[in-house]
Amino acid sequence: MFETFGAQYVSLHVRVSNVAALALYRDTLGFKVGGTEAKYYADGEDAYSMRMDLDYLREEALDEEDSDEEDGTVGQDEGGEVGSAGKAGDGLDGSKKKEKKRKVKVGRQLGVGDLVEKNESSKEEVNGAS
Repeated sequence: MFETFGAQYVSLHVRVSNVAALALYRDTLGFKVGGTEAKYYADGEDAYSMRMDLDYLREEALDEEDSDEEDGTVGQDEGGEVGSAGKAGDGLDGSKKKEKKRKVKVGRQLGVGDLVEKNESSKEEVNGAS
C-alpha cells in the first residue's frame, strides 16, 4: 500500500469472534486494535477497528535513497538488455540463428472442432467397455 499508493497507514475491521484473523493481523502482521465498534456487522456482532502505521516504510525508503546516493548507484542500470536487444547474439560466435516460423490458423472462421484436439482412442475404449 505504501509503495503503490503512498499510504500512511492501513486500517481494517475484524469480528470480535474471529480469533484466526485477530492472530494474523495483531500478532503476526503488527496491527494495533484502536477500539471496538458496536454492532458493526449486519448480524449485530461487534468489530475491532485495527490499524497499522506505515511510517517505518517511508523511513526505510528514505534511508535506502540516502545509501544509494552515497554508493553512487542512483539511476544506474541494474541489468542487461532484454527483448530483441538481448537476443542480438544468440550463437556462441555472436551470430544470430534464423528462427523457424510456422503458420497458425486464427480468426472467427475456425470452428470448435479446429480448436479442440480430439482423442478418438479414449472414445472407443468407453464405447467398447459399455
